Parts: sequence; structure tokens; C-alpha cells
Amino acid sequence: MFEKYLKLTAYDAVFLLEATGTSLWITLVSISIGTVIGVVMGILRNSRNKLVSAIPLIYIEPLRNSPLITQLFLVYYGLPVVSGIVLDSNTAAIITLSLNTGAFFSVLMHNSIKAIPGAQWEAGLALGHSRLSVFINFIVPQVMRLLVPQAITLYINQLQCSSFVSLIGLIDLTKAGNILNLRTMRPFLIWTIMFAIYFIISYPLSQLAKKLEQKVAFSY
Repeated sequence: MFEKYLKLTAYDAVFLLEATGTSLWITLVSISIGTVIGVVMGILRNSRNKLVSAIPLIYIEPLRNSPLITQLFLVYYGLPVVSGIVLDSNTAAIITLSLNTGAFFSVLMHNSIKAIPGAQWEAGLALGHSRLSVFINFIVPQVMRLLVPQAITLYINQLQCSSFVSLIGLIDLTKAGNILNLRTMRPFLIWTIMFAIYFIISYPLSQLAKKLEQKVAFSY
């Protein structure tokens, strides 16, 4: 009866499931690549060499201070014009979201490293460790405690921002919702389902981030 009211079929349910999988896949690949980029850029930002520490800003600042949708359009529509390289929507989405994630993650990485008192470095060096050894054995564990809760929050945001990929033709969860909305002409019910799916995915992650933040605060 509920299915009849919604005018949804078993095919629609499978369609939504596949679209959800696409959204999760795009997000997972993008945040994985973006995290690697962010770690590298964040470490460079903490270099004692002013020139080295400034170079990542050329990449970070434009992406942090421009809408994701413009970045997506530049990669998908603009890149073929200036370089002749034509990307499919899936590749363009992953490249854009990866670079965007990397820019924001690098800031989290940079700030987390800076938050560690300089005395930690001095103590490690005094014990005979090299700077690399101090960083790996003393700084990294403390950075992780600060970084992980913030990173989870960033990942949730990137999952939600992944809805923009529907604008370049990728059949993600948002695009699937729009297709079903046009077919059933029941926008409130269809978008309620979309809202619920995003919420079911995001809420447990947000609670995990909250618990980790509380644990870090308690530890300090």
C-alpha cells in the first residue's frame, strides 16, 4: 500500500540503492585520495623553510575560497577547452572532490601539528631522537587524536557536497531523487526519502566524531 502511494516499484528501489552506492563510492575514493594529498600539503605547510611552507598555499587557498560547483565545472567543462582532455563525469567528480578534500584536510593537518607544544619537539631531541623520529614517535600520535574527529566531520561534509556531481550527469543519490521526483510528481515524499538516506549515512559518523572530540578533550 505504501509502495502504491509512493508510486515506487522494486526497480526504483534498486535504482536508489545503486545511486546510493555511487555516492558512497565517489565519496570514499575522493576522501582517500584527498587525505593523502592533505597530509603531504599539511606537512609541507609546517616546514621551517618559509618558501616550502608557502608553496602549498597556491593550491590550498583557491580551492578553499571558491564554490565546489565552480571547481567541478572547471574540471568537467573547462579542462577540455584549455587542454583538449575530455573526462567522463565519474573521473571529473573524483578529481574535483579529491582536490577539494585535500585542500581542507591540509588545513586540518597543519593546525593539528601546530597545536602540539614546541616543548614536545625539544624533549624528543633532548632524548637523542632525530627530528623525523620525534615527529613519527611523539608528534604523530598526538596529532591523530586532534585530527581524526575533525577529519570525520570533513568527510561527512564531502559526502553531502558530493550531491553536486549530479549536475554533470552522474547518477548519484541526488540525481536519482530528481529522476524519481519527475516520474512520480511527489516531491515532498521523494525528497524526504533522500533526506532520510543521507541522514542514516551521516548521523552515525557525526556521533562518532562527537565522541572522539569528547575523548580528546577529556584526555587533555
